[in-house]
Amino acid sequence: MRQRRLFGKRFKIIFGGGIVLVAVLGAIFAPLIAPWDPYQQDLLARLKPGFWSPRAVAGHWLGTDNYGRDLLSRLIYGSRLSILVGVASMLLSAVVGSVAGVIAGLRGGATEQAIMRFADAQMAFPDILLAIMMVAALGGNALNLILVLGISRWMVYARVVFGLTRSLRERPFVEAAKLYGGGDFYIMRQHILPQVMPVLTVVATLQVAQMILQETALSFLGLGLPPPAATWGNILAEGNTRLFVAPWIANSAGLAIIVLVWGVNMLGNGLREQYDPHGLGR
Repeated sequence: MRQRRLFGKRFKIIFGGGIVLVAVLGAIFAPLIAPWDPYQQDLLARLKPGFWSPRAVAGHWLGTDNYGRDLLSRLIYGSRLSILVGVASMLLSAVVGSVAGVIAGLRGGATEQAIMRFADAQMAFPDILLAIMMVAALGGNALNLILVLGISRWMVYARVVFGLTRSLRERPFVEAAKLYGGGDFYIMRQHILPQVMPVLTVVATLQVAQMILQETALSFLGLGLPPPAATWGNILAEGNTRLFVAPWIANSAGLAIIVLVWGVNMLGNGLREQYDPHGLGR
């Protein structure tokens, strides 16, 4: 039973990590992997299905869109924005939320109440609605997407880190550091963050999937990078208008999103079980 649980944890990490690694490598080396220029139009080959159909055009393995652009190439290039926005916005929200959570947990009192009540108030507001309002006000580009998504999810990290910091601040090593004159920044850097890093790693991994879904939703609604930018959300939006004529456009983008998010979630769940100190005793 113990060996089976260990295999299950490692399988999730290896399989999920493999999916993520393939997607990352594909995004990095997109110019070398993509068979076509994702913006090259060929109106004579528009709305052609992929390899499964006798109407397929040679070289377009997943078919073409309304402008004759190669769908596989656009999906490969589209993974760049999804992964970039997902990872960058996760890092931004993790930094902001972790610092806020540590400060609230160490200081307590009015500082704790101000930070955590503000976090509770923002959590009560739907994050996707907040992101839509902010992107509509700031404009849709990669930097604004990162800022908006990062700001919309910092509360998750703040609550997790706050709870862990409150439990750690009474530990003997933290009390000893205070007696020897250690300030909040020193205690945070030397004693708090190393203790909460495993939990933060799990939370951050799972949040990447959430960020990718939100970025795709914003692009689908027309609030991301404007067309003809090769993004999964734009491909979904285009395929949605031609769902009964060329279903492979929306289906291929939807499948790419499902596989990547599934891989990220599997990796995050595997890491969560790996870091769970009681996991083997269940």
